[in-house]
Amino acid sequence: MTHLSNWSRSPFGHGTLALLLGMLAVMGFAPHHAPEAVLLSVMGLLGLLVQATQWRQAAMIGLFYGLGLFGLGMNWLGISLTVYGGVPFGFGWLMVLGLALVVASFIAVFAGLAVYVRSALPLWAWAIFLVPSLWTLMEWLRVVLWDGFPWLLFAYSHVDTWLVSWASIGGHLAVSFVVMMSAGILWWLWHSAQWLVGMLAFACVWAISWQLSTVSWITKQTEETTPIALLHTQTPETVKWQSLAQDAMIEQLVRHTQQFMLQQPEVKVIVWPETAIPTFIDTVQPQLMQLQQTATALDVTILTGVAIRQDSLDGRRYFNSISTLDGATHYDKRHLVPFSEYYPGFSLLKALASYIGMPMAQFSEGESAQLMALHGQKVGMGVCYEVDFLHELARVNASVDWWLVVSDDGWFHPSWMAAQHWQMVRLHAQALGRDIARVTNLGVSGVAAGDGREQIIATPDDPIGVRVVQLTRYYGHTPYSRWQDMPLLGIMSFIFALTLMRFRRERKLSQSLSASHE
Repeated sequence: MTHLSNWSRSPFGHGTLALLLGMLAVMGFAPHHAPEAVLLSVMGLLGLLVQATQWRQAAMIGLFYGLGLFGLGMNWLGISLTVYGGVPFGFGWLMVLGLALVVASFIAVFAGLAVYVRSALPLWAWAIFLVPSLWTLMEWLRVVLWDGFPWLLFAYSHVDTWLVSWASIGGHLAVSFVVMMSAGILWWLWHSAQWLVGMLAFACVWAISWQLSTVSWITKQTEETTPIALLHTQTPETVKWQSLAQDAMIEQLVRHTQQFMLQQPEVKVIVWPETAIPTFIDTVQPQLMQLQQTATALDVTILTGVAIRQDSLDGRRYFNSISTLDGATHYDKRHLVPFSEYYPGFSLLKALASYIGMPMAQFSEGESAQLMALHGQKVGMGVCYEVDFLHELARVNASVDWWLVVSDDGWFHPSWMAAQHWQMVRLHAQALGRDIARVTNLGVSGVAAGDGREQIIATPDDPIGVRVVQLTRYYGHTPYSRWQDMPLLGIMSFIFALTLMRFRRERKLSQSLSASHE
């Protein structure tokens, strides 16, 4: 028993425990849906950090925690690289480990800072206010720096608890802050044994969250809903990008859509997933001509995810787009995925792109407006990864009746990715106060409602088919859609300023005492 106790206090023991705690936190996310796992994981992390005597030791604990969290939680990236991208197995998973290290460095910085200034505040204030502020700051930086990587933010683990109500006020950052605060209260309760105060504080946070869940920030424009049709597909990437299979895939899309239009002509919008047509729109328009003519006669708009190429003075450019079948109206994706849809300017990375052979991996950033008029309604457009950046959606949300997102989760099938992506969409719909319709290939298709409801019409296991969803048009703003992250960043800045002042005062007092002893 003594040997086990000594091992748990050693640097190796701390690193191993941190790694396991990070892996435990993954259980809070879809498809596991155990939000209490995140609270327990953070409590364990705080227990390790309070034992750390130096910021370097704490940073190493944070790094191992991040490796556990991202190494396990993002394992689906390895599927994309090795199964569909053609990267050798060992090298592909080494790339996943490298990305996990980069993202884990944010948690290392958080842990190092948390221990470095720990003496500036009472332990309860450190755990309940400063630690959540530092964690949330690192999540914010992870979302906004470079091209951003908003995956596995702690907010998403609580999309089915009362804490999600904070999303309408401060987005996913506010939810993450309250999640960390809840874990800090529980850790302080366990650490100090001040049961009454701890339980009252925890109950207060959750009671306020419940009360917020009863507040409606948005109002229906009308009691009538808008029906649209989503064509969910189930095409493996190993088949989708074979040129010999393209004609058969397009014929399948056309057949399902034609049958649906003739049976339900009252549904005026039909949407296909991202790159449902796995080539350029101009090359397949003869195959789509009859379908387009039928749609025009019935006043139906068919939208598809597709690649578009355009010639300009700067040469030919390629876009990942949502387009009508004739290509006349389209939205071009603005927020591209690095190392997948483009390789950032380095010759080595471009050589890697050529080696991997990822289809259509040199897209240009779109410049078209993120709004499209569909039968008198203003629809916000998003392609796959774009819906993950809540602050970018919020900038145009005031002009939107509802959102439409196309995606292809087949690049990561089978994995947890599809369920995690849907979990993110659900929180964003509540933060924006708008319905988000999402159609996918080998993913989760349906509607995440602005009032917290969800309507799943298909999962990765469901076959191809056209399903109808009902969308509600809302007006009004949630606090988040109006002010975005600024209020929360202001509150955190105040906490940081207070901590810094106390920290400097503690340093001066310590230096004075040292000088007097000398």
